[in-house]
Amino acid sequence: MNTVEEPTDAMTASFSAAPYEVSDPWGATTARGLNPMDLSNILSGMPLPAIYTTAFDLARPEGGKISVSALNKILSVSGLPPSTVDKILNIVVPPTRSRITKGECSVTLALVAMAQKNMDLSIENLTAHREDLPIPHLPGLESIDFGSTSESALYSASPAIPRHAHPVHVGSTVSDPWRSSTYSTLKGSGGYPPAPSYLASPPMTSAELPQSADPEATRKEMYQWFLNLDTIRISFAPEKEGIFLFKHVNYIVESKNRQTTVVRRYSDFWWMLEVLSKRFPFRILPNLPPKRLGVADEAFLERRLRGLTRFMNALVRHPVLRSDPLVVSFLTEPVELALWRKDVVISTDDEFTTRLPISESLAKQVPMTLDLELESVKKRLPSSIEYYRNMVNVLDRIQKRAEANAADYTRFSLSMSALADCERKCHIEDCYNCGQLSQGYGKISAHFNKTANLVEDQARATQTGMVESLKRHRDLLVSVKELLQRRDQSREGNVAEMLKKRIANNETKLKALRASAATAAAAAASANSASGDSTAAGIYDAQIEKVVNNIHSDRAELRVQEQRAVLMQHTLWMEITYYHKSHAQIATMYQTFVHEQMKTSQSLFDNWKSLSPIVHDMPMEVNGFN
Repeated sequence: MNTVEEPTDAMTASFSAAPYEVSDPWGATTARGLNPMDLSNILSGMPLPAIYTTAFDLARPEGGKISVSALNKILSVSGLPPSTVDKILNIVVPPTRSRITKGECSVTLALVAMAQKNMDLSIENLTAHREDLPIPHLPGLESIDFGSTSESALYSASPAIPRHAHPVHVGSTVSDPWRSSTYSTLKGSGGYPPAPSYLASPPMTSAELPQSADPEATRKEMYQWFLNLDTIRISFAPEKEGIFLFKHVNYIVESKNRQTTVVRRYSDFWWMLEVLSKRFPFRILPNLPPKRLGVADEAFLERRLRGLTRFMNALVRHPVLRSDPLVVSFLTEPVELALWRKDVVISTDDEFTTRLPISESLAKQVPMTLDLELESVKKRLPSSIEYYRNMVNVLDRIQKRAEANAADYTRFSLSMSALADCERKCHIEDCYNCGQLSQGYGKISAHFNKTANLVEDQARATQTGMVESLKRHRDLLVSVKELLQRRDQSREGNVAEMLKKRIANNETKLKALRASAATAAAAAASANSASGDSTAAGIYDAQIEKVVNNIHSDRAELRVQEQRAVLMQHTLWMEITYYHKSHAQIATMYQTFVHEQMKTSQSLFDNWKSLSPIVHDMPMEVNGFN
């Protein structure tokens, strides 16, 4: 009897939950129930030929797994008949599974090699020959098209910007596109923040919007502006580094606009965020994917890779953070960041230190209703975050069901192709209609296989497009929530209140000291001391001078704190404005998703439409089967 797992509630999963931990799309029997043997470990530890790794890597694994449709494309170049391919898939891949691990892929290729040598196809026979397995022959493997929808496709081309040197002065003032014209800014600060693509980028400020009078020209200019935004692409480095038990993964970080490629560790991302959090406490700081204790599996590493990609693209989209010298250095310094850090002095002073003094008109720019607006946003954020988490989980389940559909279309195609071979010859030698049916089976099989490819491309487009876009906006909401929490926990206002109380106490003390000094001076004058001793008056003078100096110092510090308070309010206003304007990307996100759905639906319609005359031409007269 097949075992049935308890259904999990994907709607309550956290936003950092593994995309591969969503409950089974069919909510039915588990793969373990149908296939109790763990095939992924049969060839574990065996020295396998390079073609095993090459085939798996070409199939574009995600989370350490490849789809059944991708596996079928590999098997299609093996030269084996459809019935044999179908038998191999049935041995390795349970009907409820739409993806397989690298170990299971290796077992599949080993069975292919055995079939090519006319060996008996069974797990028992494979286990017996695991020491002397033949090498699979897969001509044309590298020419297989495993689909066009991927993150590399989203890494769309735009006019290349020549590589040039980036002067870096870490800890210096950063240019802020939102600052008033009275501010001092760095030269060549550039425009509005880059973004990962025109499909997921914040809108421009009013000063940067295209100014053409023609609405059509304005739309074209805005479209081109989106295309020219930067994109950060992150991928795994080919080799791990470190000693035997302490190897770590390196990441290749590519900037499209800067035309730079650097290698970074996860700890480098973590260190950069720590420094940025000290320098920009009141900015929207993106979140890093969590650390992991112990051995990280491939699914975890894939989730971390996507999280790091979202993190870096959020940084280069931000109007201020994108121009920070530390971020620029992170993207451009070719040497190891740990070595680079030894040669530079990293400033952790907050950004307000470099922006004082401020213009008197700056406070007038902040709306009087800012605190009310911030409280309104603060109240809505928890619910919005939870809704986005649910939407991510639901759409991820939809994507996995589409992937499972693609796998089933592939299985149906293989079975039908095998059926065409099986029934090619009728028991009646001169039967014409059975031959026609067999040809029809082959054509139907080809159309089902095309359907599988279309549905799988759609599932992949949903994962890399809509699901990632939803996660980007969810991450933005979480970052805004954390910003408002830092604002509530800030002691900036407490310092000013403490200074005011201390100044008031010192002024009271000063009045008392001056009164006492006057009384002592009067008493000394009336006594008409012959020695002219003024010791008491001198003591009062020293105390008065000390209190006066404290008052002046505290008043100067209070002015600084008041200016910092204005800067904090202005920064919060700019950040909440940036957050608000970022909602403009939501429309583009859904427009792109709907366009992809329409495109897939049209392709599916065309595929079924082209199959219609074929099935109508298949023989259906009873008298034809005499």
